Amino acid sequence: MFRSLLAATATLLLLSGCQKSTQQQAEAAVQDFVSNRASDPKNYFPDRFRFRPYTRRDSLLYLADMARITGTAAPPAPTAADSVRIGTLVRHTYRDETRDGVGIKDSGEYVVRLNGEVRELMAERVRKSRLPK
Repeated sequence: MFRSLLAATATLLLLSGCQKSTQQQAEAAVQDFVSNRASDPKNYFPDRFRFRPYTRRDSLLYLADMARITGTAAPPAPTAADSVRIGTLVRHTYRDETRDGVGIKDSGEYVVRLNGEVRELMAERVRKSRLPK
C-alpha cells in the first residue's frame, strides 16, 4: 500500500513537473508555425521571443486599426469586460537561410490562442505607419 502510494505520488510530481508554462507553449507553437513557412524548415534559426498577455481588448483594437487601414467598418469599441485574456502575444525575431545560403533576419508578431492556434498579425510598427493621418 505504501509503495503504491509513493509510486503514485512520484508519478504525479513527475507529470506536473513536465508541463510547459504558457510562454514555453507559445514559443513552441510559434517556432512550429514559422519554421513551416521558412524557405526550408531546417534553415530556420529562432532568435528572440518576447511575450505579453493578449486580451479581447487588444484584439478589438487591432481589428479597429486594420479597419482604418482597409477602409472597412470598425468592430465595436472595447469595454471593461474585454480585458479577459484570450492568448499570448509573441514578438519573435529569427534568421532564415535560403537554399543559396543567403541569411535573412526577420521578425513577426503572433497571437497564440489558448487552444494553441497561432495567428500572424501585421507588425505594430507597420500597422502604425499605414494608418491614415
